[in-house]
Amino acid sequence: MRQFKDKIASGLGSILEWYDFALYTFFSPLITELYFPNTDSSVGLLKVLLIFAIGFFARPFGGLIFGYISDKHGRTLSLKLTPILITLPTFLFSILPTYEQIGIYSTIFLVILRICQGICIGGEYANNIVYLCESIKSKQTYFFGSLGSCTASFGIFLASIIVTFWYMIFSHHALLVWGWRIAFSLSLLIGIAIYIIRKNMNETPIFKNILKNKAIIKNPIKDSFKSQWKICINAIGLTFLPATAFYYVFMFLPTYLNNLGINASKISNDSSLSLLLRLLIIPLIGILADKIGGIKIARLSCISFLLFSFPLFYGLNYFPSNANYFLIGFALLTTMNAGTTPGLLMEMLNPQTRCTIFSFTFNFCFGVFGGIVPFISFLLVKKLNNEIASIYYLVFASIVTFIATFFFKKGNKIHD
Repeated sequence: MRQFKDKIASGLGSILEWYDFALYTFFSPLITELYFPNTDSSVGLLKVLLIFAIGFFARPFGGLIFGYISDKHGRTLSLKLTPILITLPTFLFSILPTYEQIGIYSTIFLVILRICQGICIGGEYANNIVYLCESIKSKQTYFFGSLGSCTASFGIFLASIIVTFWYMIFSHHALLVWGWRIAFSLSLLIGIAIYIIRKNMNETPIFKNILKNKAIIKNPIKDSFKSQWKICINAIGLTFLPATAFYYVFMFLPTYLNNLGINASKISNDSSLSLLLRLLIIPLIGILADKIGGIKIARLSCISFLLFSFPLFYGLNYFPSNANYFLIGFALLTTMNAGTTPGLLMEMLNPQTRCTIFSFTFNFCFGVFGGIVPFISFLLVKKLNNEIASIYYLVFASIVTFIATFFFKKGNKIHD
């Protein structure tokens, strides 16, 4: 019973993480009006998305900090710190004065809060997955890793539900003035609840074995980059497509469809449905990967993106009335890498530096390659004057990860 409670406590933190980040994207048109009112709407949106990306650039640094803590002092210590640290900048953002009230300082504070949040978030998602996978039998690694991926989808799903409900009950003026602030401030209650639940978490058997054998590495960061740099590069390659695809489908596409003139409430409904289907399918992919191996499914995922990305995006552009079907198609494509990538990384990495490398590479990909997806995608469309141009980045990511799958090698066993 205690182990089950600890797994639930571990997963809840990632839900909070992705809830906060998804809200920022879903409300980006409102944030543009409030913090960049004197610029062209498309330029203002690019600025909002650039700040979104800046927050992600801070994530690898947070990954190193909290990965180091996990490998040196235990998985649970990191997971106890992050809920409050994630919640604080989000709550401060919910009470941040607008450009009309304090001018350029609102933009400066917005950037600072995004950087602080990015650093704190860097220690949550990857360490949560490590905790889940180290607490179970090795034959279930992909399944529990896929559950870690589900927490991200559930956080975005929760944000999507909130946004849909908010658009239903609030007028545009009410949303602009105070409605969006309530949605962000809810994270404070979630963060406090998660901290309380996590206070008495048990350490993983793997870290207990590391302590027992006195095998803790003096400096996990130095060892990771000096002795295991090839593994780090391969891990980045394997995570490139999952990061890019996730933010392309669930962060860029809803904003892009809104720019096409599709009702924001309808977009939220469609995104919620695609996320719900994704939540149901990812664990099934994890179960399948435990039986046949994750690398086969990872390669199939890359090939599927190369084959179907252009047709799906073409459909979104030229048949927007059927956008829900194309969004679901994109969401289904993301299930294969979401269900396998955590397990692949767990199999690759040495338990003594697992959190450091996992946190850094995962956050590097999601922070840099994933975080810039909305900005790069809109920039490609604007600069090339081609509606289909945004798909080029997704195709490039598919090729990179496909190549990386051929360099995958299993490292130390997850369980002794």
